[in-house]
Amino acid sequence: MNSTILPCMVLCVWQSIDYSVCSQNRLLGSFLLSNNAINMYFNRLILSLLLATASTANEVPEEEISSSSLRRKAYVIPDESSVQEEPTRRVFVKYRKNMRSNFEAELRKRSSSTATRMHYDFRDMDTFVLTVPESDVAILKQNPTVESVHDDVKRYPMHIPDSVQQQQRNLQQAETVPYGVDLVQAKQAWGVGARGQGVKVCVMDTGVYDHEDLPPITGPAGTPFTDDGVGHGTHCAGTIAAPENGKGVVGVAPEADIYSVKVFSDDGSFAYSSGILAAAQECAAGGANIISMSLGGPLPNLFEILGFRNLLRNGVISVAAAGNFGNGLWSFPASYPGVVSVAAVDENKAKAPFSQFNRQVDVAAPGVDILSTLPMTAPCQICDQIDEFSYGTISGTSMACPHVAGVLALLASFKPEAEPADYIRAIEQSAEDLGAPGKDKEFGNGLVQAYAALEYLSGGPIESVASTTKTCGDDMISFTLEILTDNNASETTWELRSMVDNGETYLSGSDYENGAVILVRECIPKNCYVFTMYDSEGDGITQGEGSYSVIADGEKLVDDGGDFDSQDMVSFGDCFEAMYEFLN
Repeated sequence: MNSTILPCMVLCVWQSIDYSVCSQNRLLGSFLLSNNAINMYFNRLILSLLLATASTANEVPEEEISSSSLRRKAYVIPDESSVQEEPTRRVFVKYRKNMRSNFEAELRKRSSSTATRMHYDFRDMDTFVLTVPESDVAILKQNPTVESVHDDVKRYPMHIPDSVQQQQRNLQQAETVPYGVDLVQAKQAWGVGARGQGVKVCVMDTGVYDHEDLPPITGPAGTPFTDDGVGHGTHCAGTIAAPENGKGVVGVAPEADIYSVKVFSDDGSFAYSSGILAAAQECAAGGANIISMSLGGPLPNLFEILGFRNLLRNGVISVAAAGNFGNGLWSFPASYPGVVSVAAVDENKAKAPFSQFNRQVDVAAPGVDILSTLPMTAPCQICDQIDEFSYGTISGTSMACPHVAGVLALLASFKPEAEPADYIRAIEQSAEDLGAPGKDKEFGNGLVQAYAALEYLSGGPIESVASTTKTCGDDMISFTLEILTDNNASETTWELRSMVDNGETYLSGSDYENGAVILVRECIPKNCYVFTMYDSEGDGITQGEGSYSVIADGEKLVDDGGDFDSQDMVSFGDCFEAMYEFLN
């Protein structure tokens, strides 16, 4: 008996799979023998590919194969609403080595008589992705130019639709730091110079809207990468890289770049594994260091496994949501070797009830009621309404995934010479252990911790190398205000007045939520200023754990203030000259 088939048969018997099914896939048997890094447990996963239920969805309306054109198609999945006379099936077809031209000839011949359509040409894998009549699948498997046929399975966004809560914020409001940013130690990492600078994170999602509170969005030329009719991708991008600009929110890696590859159409229903694989390759071609995938599905695909393995070998880290069904099932691509699987916790570090749990979970991150950006104009499927400047809170492992992508961006910006495996090892070994001691199914290695990961990567404590203030020009003052509101946040207001321009109010803030972290960083003209913190009830901001700090040009003027009556005041800037002009 062939040495490739024998172990495949043994594993099939172990799995109670009909040998006649297993023996048709010599590619699978060869893969099991050649990849010693994947243990027998994962071999069971790969073998489950053979049992994947055939997709009988209506055919994606793409262009028929012609004798002069065999090319890769765009990876956005159109609405599947057309009616076919015969059920179709979307499949990966791997042709035998050195038989590409023979198989192409066979495809051209078949396209003239059947509704065969090509979606992708993965030349590096000797594989085409086709939609064919259901009755042709068995014929393809028997074709002498074909090595194997696999179903193209579906992938879905990983957010909880009922969790969406929109928050309208205007351009004048102070910047809010979502709780997840602090929970993953992002601000501590910023303090030592790790801010995501020079790192490109690819968001494979519903598209990323060109939001005023996001960095400039780039993506593949000729694709609608800034169209987001769902809002899911825009929200994930904000968690990763919303900049520190004194408004809206701030992301985990505020100086990272965002590269958007749209894999879901504007109905947000589903994509295919082939589209996910093609998009991941597009991310790498676009120069991405990290791929964030807030998506998944219950069935694995052999070519995705190989594709993500190759991406990691080429220096690209893939991060994916663990899934939202609250059970122990595996979700893919999160559960593949080399892909970082992310579970979700809430602001109290408790496991989110929807978060899937299994031995493939690597780390956990905040994923409950996460505040981030949403598209600023309609249509936006998950938005209740769209106003001038739009934000919202959403829950899901979709929201946990971009936190980890952002933390990895911080590590890559801090130590760009390290290898992807070093970054992954750092977040796993430095995570805050939650649940059962050591790695467990609910939290993996624990809650991801950016600063602790930086220390692990550096081999010890890190000396602060960066100012906590915003860099400004010579004729400007760097002003920083940090507020942790108390249990009566509605009583708290503040203002910054210029003492030269007739006491004009230059900045101000109010209408905060209890326990919120507020960060304001602005470059203001050199002048004499008076900062005043007010409490309308005359008891300061100490009802709970409230406090505030004021920093001007690197000098901390107020440190953990808050114990005052109705107001607290401090002046700074060129006040001597201002007073001289006033007196004269």
